[in-house]
Amino acid sequence: MDLRQLRTFLHVAELGSLSHAAERLHIAQPALGRQIRLLEEDLGVALFTRHGRGMALTSAGRILTDRATAILRLVEDTRAQVSAELDTVRGTVCLGVPPTVGEVIAGRLAERFLRDYPEVALRIVPSFSGYLLDMIQSGEADLAVMYETGATVHVRTEPLIEETLYLVGPPAAALNIGAPLAFRSLADLPMILPGPRHGLRKLLEAEARSRDIALRVLVEADALQTLKELVARGLGYTVLPLAVVHADVQAGTLCAGPIMGPALTRKMVLTRSLARPETNAARIFASTLKAETADMVREGIWQGQLLF
Repeated sequence: MDLRQLRTFLHVAELGSLSHAAERLHIAQPALGRQIRLLEEDLGVALFTRHGRGMALTSAGRILTDRATAILRLVEDTRAQVSAELDTVRGTVCLGVPPTVGEVIAGRLAERFLRDYPEVALRIVPSFSGYLLDMIQSGEADLAVMYETGATVHVRTEPLIEETLYLVGPPAAALNIGAPLAFRSLADLPMILPGPRHGLRKLLEAEARSRDIALRVLVEADALQTLKELVARGLGYTVLPLAVVHADVQAGTLCAGPIMGPALTRKMVLTRSLARPETNAARIFASTLKAETADMVREGIWQGQLLF
């Protein structure tokens, strides 16, 4: 078994088809089939079951998928660490982000970093905090931006930003960045919010309970784009960081105003994996992320207080 076989196996496992994998890898299908058979003979187990629609992983195949992914990641990390001794920045950096944060910073961050370090391959994974924490603890990701959730194990965290939340409405609502609204006023508005398990929803419901008011939730939607579209259509209001709707407010398709009494904020942390060796590329990427965050706060795009 060698690294080339493992890479080939992962392509077939991903696509579930020898013909599709052969097309992607520019290898003749019979030759690719022989590689898979040799790998199965070497291991002494069947890795796939064949059927009319392609190939499906066996239980042994699923185990090898996990192990092969980890082995190839370790090889890539090792190569990057060795290169770091020569001050060469290359390899792969995987960043996990909540969907709202990805919407805010991913484009600018990738553009800034790759301009200076074009030999690094970036992977940006938008997901919710629970899954991001699993990725960091398992070593699947190098870094993650997460909402502060309390004590965590097998990770290293540092404060990043305490972002301010805004009431977001359709253009006709005439909300104004310079005109704060009392939190209590949310009880009089039709709200469009994420579902009950979402961190933002939990924050809003907890604040409402503490003030003995109830939020009138018309629609629940976890996807950011869905929230914005429903509000833009005039169906209700939502609560989001200003950075997420900054371009929409500038274009006049949404409006936003700060919430006071109290102001609503969320703390974000930069989390690093202890299960995965930190490469030169990951260290530089973390510094670039902090610099980009600071620039967006200074430009008024990301409203909040820097914590570093």
